Amino acid sequence: MGISGSQDNSGKKPVVLIVGGGYGGIQCAKLLDKTGQFFVVLIDRKSYFLHNIASVRAVVEHDFARKIITPYDRLLTNGCVVQAEVISITDDSIQVYGRNEPIHFNYLIIATGSSYAFPGKIAETDSSKAVDLYNNLQEKIQQAEQILIIGGGPVGIELAGEIATDYPEKDITIVHNQMTLLQPKAFQDKIYVRLQEQLERMKIKIILNDGIELSDDLLRHKLNYVEGKRTYITEKNKINITADLTFLCIGAHVNNKSIKNGPLISKLNPQTGRLIVNNYFQVDGYENIFAIGDICDKEAKYAYVAAAQAEYVAKFLTLIDKKKPYPKEYQIHQYPLILLTIGRNGGIGQIPNKSGTIIGNLLVKYIKARDIFTSRYRSFMNYKMDSEIENKSAYTNKIDSIQSILSFTEQDARNLLAGLPAQELASGQDFI
Repeated sequence: MGISGSQDNSGKKPVVLIVGGGYGGIQCAKLLDKTGQFFVVLIDRKSYFLHNIASVRAVVEHDFARKIITPYDRLLTNGCVVQAEVISITDDSIQVYGRNEPIHFNYLIIATGSSYAFPGKIAETDSSKAVDLYNNLQEKIQQAEQILIIGGGPVGIELAGEIATDYPEKDITIVHNQMTLLQPKAFQDKIYVRLQEQLERMKIKIILNDGIELSDDLLRHKLNYVEGKRTYITEKNKINITADLTFLCIGAHVNNKSIKNGPLISKLNPQTGRLIVNNYFQVDGYENIFAIGDICDKEAKYAYVAAAQAEYVAKFLTLIDKKKPYPKEYQIHQYPLILLTIGRNGGIGQIPNKSGTIIGNLLVKYIKARDIFTSRYRSFMNYKMDSEIENKSAYTNKIDSIQSILSFTEQDARNLLAGLPAQELASGQDFI
């Protein structure tokens, strides 16, 4: 049975659908759930939250992937998380793969995020298989002698640092098509100088202002690493690089497929593919549809920024649902923050203040490098560090709520909570 948008919902909690269970999605869902004011349904195609900031550690430390892959099943108390793939979004409902009828909402928060080459992010929907993929990659790194990392952004830098720390004998090369590592002129000059010095002390070769032409063969591996000995020639300086393991750390791809399949396509910024939002994160022209994180066209794309946006939207929704005046507009983060780990023993960072204070190995190790915030996010998901990745206590107690509030049949509610099927993805395809 479907849900009529004009159906009388008196006495029922407003339904908040959150599409995407990344950093912004889980933060917003948990905050709104705690209010008890809404029935929150978080939808993600995976059965788990991936703490992808720490994914680089999972390629060198055995079973560390079990710590960064955490089930959603303990996140919410009043609402629920369901595993399903959203295939289209309209102005009053969403359509999920495997279900004929749409799911309607009072409020929608789009937090679909972005996809990135493995091991930075992963498309695998099953948590056990995801852990296996990381553990298998560890074996490939152990066997490799020469490793090439294409892309000198944060993921490429941290990946090189992790491998060089655990395997100092390996020949590692970073090729980056900018004049400096990271994004030029985004941070203090000292960041770039000291970062390169640290990497070179670890005997990591760095080739800047040059690139590797991505052949059709390489592009087929866009969401994965490339095995097998290959010789590459850089585009500008014609430098020969031999590698038997190649990583493509060359940028994120916005997950906007479900938006392109509906009327909100007109609200996508044609240059970036992101949703146009106002200073309250409302999608242009809609009072009850919001976008946060990588999918919105506002602010830099970092996990801490997505969480701050989520916190703002949660407070905003709580107010406007009670017919209270709009709060102050969201304040953009004025100064950049970056904490880069170079393996387990430190790194470099810049504090978000006017002077752009630089911090070094000791502070970065204390703040981030020890476990890359893994224990913090495990705790946020209501798991301990030694918990198993699978848990059987899913939201089965929410069947009555889903039946009542979403007007589902009992069987529909059970199907939704059991997890609807996801489509197989081709390499390079965006997720949701």
